[in-house]
Amino acid sequence: MRALWGPRAGRTAELNALLSTAYIASSPEVIVPAELAEWLGLWPSPESYEQIEYYAAGEPVKFCAIRKCAMLQVVEEDVRTKEIPVDLVISEAEDEVLLSDYVMGELGIIVLDARRGYWRFKGDPASLARPSRRSESWARP
Repeated sequence: MRALWGPRAGRTAELNALLSTAYIASSPEVIVPAELAEWLGLWPSPESYEQIEYYAAGEPVKFCAIRKCAMLQVVEEDVRTKEIPVDLVISEAEDEVLLSDYVMGELGIIVLDARRGYWRFKGDPASLARPSRRSESWARP
């Protein structure tokens, strides 16, 4: 993930993200912990965010979204996807990066077995099942 603007424009973070098939978005959204957004130099930025509300477990949860502020690319040992512009949805509670269904579709990611953690790219052979990586926490110690 690469910041497109702000005091640290161009700063890049290599990270593992969760594929969330339940995160249905109408734009290329990625939920990021506030700590990661701050490290990228995109937060706090009160003049450029939009307050949005999603429901989690039936309860409304407020987030701040910064539209088209970062570029995202998946890098595997044998493949690099195209870079896509993404909207960061900043969470004070979440400590992992979550990719929306919209972003997974744009990057050509297909979930094969969510329970066991297997996935592939649209262009991969049908017999290829890529294993998930360990999750990464961005919470402050």
